[in-house]
Amino acid sequence: MSKLKFHSTNFRISDIILKSFLVLLVSLSSLRLQAQYVALKSNLVYDAIAVPSLGTEVRLDSTLTLNVSSTYCPISYNENRKWKNWSVQYEARHWFRKAFNGPYIGVFGIHGGFNLSRIPFFHLSHHRAEGNFNGAGLTFGWHRILSPHWGIDTSLSAGYLHLRYRHYREGRYGYHEYTRSSDYFGPVGLSVSLVYIIR
Repeated sequence: MSKLKFHSTNFRISDIILKSFLVLLVSLSSLRLQAQYVALKSNLVYDAIAVPSLGTEVRLDSTLTLNVSSTYCPISYNENRKWKNWSVQYEARHWFRKAFNGPYIGVFGIHGGFNLSRIPFFHLSHHRAEGNFNGAGLTFGWHRILSPHWGIDTSLSAGYLHLRYRHYREGRYGYHEYTRSSDYFGPVGLSVSLVYIIR
């Protein structure tokens, strides 16, 4: 079994964003507005592929919510294999019935970064890519109520991402091959989230 190594030096910016998100999470959870609901959630799809996730959603009125979600994976494996990534997504959601019940549509913005090396996809089996991305788009989803406090939120996000990254050849003396920017249109995220609602 591969030994895991945790590095904190490469992701200082993401550490700041993570701390900011945690402060925001605590702030939102402490709101005392009339009929205010706060939901805490974790995306089981991302958790299953070793990308831990955490999110919070606040009801602003009967059909409008504000959702903030993040992912953060600082793990490196042995033999210089890396699966480091992070993201923060902000989203306003309109619910067609009422908040936290049934179908909704959302508008989101997303920002994140990555440091991937020697993984069996993205043509990185013998290379490393490090960079960041920004984007925006739409989310379509459905929240199924399981109990007064628990639910399952399923959604699909699609839109535009702008990526900028540095590409390195791996080896004893790995070297920088090129820096490139690219644009992507299409699916951005899939979520099957376990939700706990604080009433």
